[in-house]
Amino acid sequence: MKQFDNKIDMAKHKVVYVIDDDEIFHFIVKKMFGLQGWDVRVNSFLSAEDAIEDLNDFAARRLPCLIILDMNMQRMNGWDFIEAFRELKTRLTTDVPIIMCSSSMNIQDMEKVKRTPELMAYITKPLDKHKMKVIEEYL
Repeated sequence: MKQFDNKIDMAKHKVVYVIDDDEIFHFIVKKMFGLQGWDVRVNSFLSAEDAIEDLNDFAARRLPCLIILDMNMQRMNGWDFIEAFRELKTRLTTDVPIIMCSSSMNIQDMEKVKRTPELMAYITKPLDKHKMKVIEEYL
């Protein structure tokens, strides 16, 4: 389910998609962005399917400047999202960097991230100031 924060003029703000099935994580991301003082609008998606649907309908709105993607979600996980994203990215007007954010410390997951060209970085939960600097590099 997609939800939007505040009725902000999207033309004046960067848009970041957060795709995670944990509502608390969305709250934390928004709070952390606010603490950083970033002029960014966060669009929250509780499922990867909703985010893919929104990206397929991108002509009606601006593309995000960044996607923060959870690895482990119900139905469509982060890796499934990447596969679906590959199919639609040829129609996008600009590259959209993706940062995978997960609680997993699994070495195989981290290695797979390195081999996935769509993924710019891998950060672990919970977010902190250091991890926010990684996110800021791609805004």
